[in-house]
Formats: sequence, structure tokens, C-alpha cells
Amino acid sequence: MKSYFLILLAVPILAMAANVFIWNFDPLDKFYDGQLGDSIDAAYWLEQTLASNGHTYNTATTLPTVIDGYDVVFITLGWFRC
Repeated sequence: MKSYFLILLAVPILAMAANVFIWNFDPLDKFYDGQLGDSIDAAYWLEQTLASNGHTYNTATTLPTVIDGYDVVFITLGWFRC
């Protein structure tokens, strides 16, 4: 019974909005998305998904030296270009 009570207490904490950093390593790496009918970068759908689920995010092309304030860090490496 106690475990059910602890789970009920943890649910609001787990449902809180996360603070996310998206490192868009190569912003020039674009590809055509047929659903949108336009070219997008590798971070586009990550940003859309996070925003629609109520999470805050920051996107940059360089990784900050201090990432302690972020709950999650996504790194989009894109495609290798010669």
C-alpha cells in the first residue's frame, strides 16, 4: 500500500516540465520534409515535440560550458558531409 502512495506522490514531480538544451551541432545540415513541404534542420521536430508537451528548451550551435541547469541535453549530429 505504501508503494502506491509513493507513486501517487511522484507523478506530479515526473510530469513537471523539463528544461531541455538542444545542441544543434550543424545548423547548415538541412533536409526536405515532405509533411511540411520545406527544408528543416535536425532539431526542428525535437523542438516541436518538446513545445507541444509543455517543456522549455534552448537551442544553440555550441555546447555551453555549464549544463547544470538543464534536465536533458539532446545532441543532433546531423549527416556527415565531405
